[in-house]
Amino acid sequence: MAEERIGPLLDALSDRLPGVQLSYERLSSAQIAAGARRPRASFDIALLASPDIAVSVANEGYAARDDAAGSGPQWRQEVFGLWADPAVMLLRRNAFPDRLPRTRIELVRALEQNSPRFSRRVGIVNIGIDDVSYFLASQDSIRTSLYWRLMRAFGAAKARIYDTTDDLLAAFRDGKVDVLYNVPLSALQAGTALPEGAEVVVPQDYVLAVPWTLLAPKSAAHLRGARAVLNALRSDALKPALATAGLAYPADFTPLDSLQRIELGPELLVFRDMIKRSKFLDIWFQVVVN
Repeated sequence: MAEERIGPLLDALSDRLPGVQLSYERLSSAQIAAGARRPRASFDIALLASPDIAVSVANEGYAARDDAAGSGPQWRQEVFGLWADPAVMLLRRNAFPDRLPRTRIELVRALEQNSPRFSRRVGIVNIGIDDVSYFLASQDSIRTSLYWRLMRAFGAAKARIYDTTDDLLAAFRDGKVDVLYNVPLSALQAGTALPEGAEVVVPQDYVLAVPWTLLAPKSAAHLRGARAVLNALRSDALKPALATAGLAYPADFTPLDSLQRIELGPELLVFRDMIKRSKFLDIWFQVVVN
């Protein structure tokens, strides 16, 4: 999470925990996993947008247990869910003169039936680089047979591929792309205002809601302080600060029957298997790039 997003949250934590000294470092999920595995962890508590990596760290025995962390999503009292982040579509209205697609099949058909219009106008994040995008892709692939058809439509449209969600959103704001798929709602809420004519579409068929997770390494230097921060973050008092960071549903968000909250557990490790991951990435690049 970018420093400008985390700042108000750190201020709220400092007010809540006056005896705890706080500092923040932005790391990738891979760096967090590596840091937690060290004999002396390089941090005391981690906030991850990739729940599969958090579960992997705990499964290997590197996460500290906290029996007093209160209610809410958790796994083995070692990985704690903070918020379920929905993956949405971001579309430019004038790219769809008839009607905006509200489901995956409608999006697929719009792309297939209007290939010239959408050439180089679709944006997607490289799932080989971005852990959250890889997680969303793998979860999509086991929930709908439309996933690979949609990826083929992206490939046929010569989709522009970006390294990060921030790069993707910047391209949309600059008018380079009109169609974004599987964008975390948190990234939209915490960023700058969307341009005129943009619409956030919550898919009506199903919405993947990915849990942001907290964990403290067993080898953390200040484990007591880490547990205090963990409990504070999961308290009602910090909800306004979490909302400022984009980790809360907006006031106009209506819970849908189609919202699928992904649960924490060992089933998230399936696509972390190196062979399975390699095969999945090979197919994705063949379909989207080639």
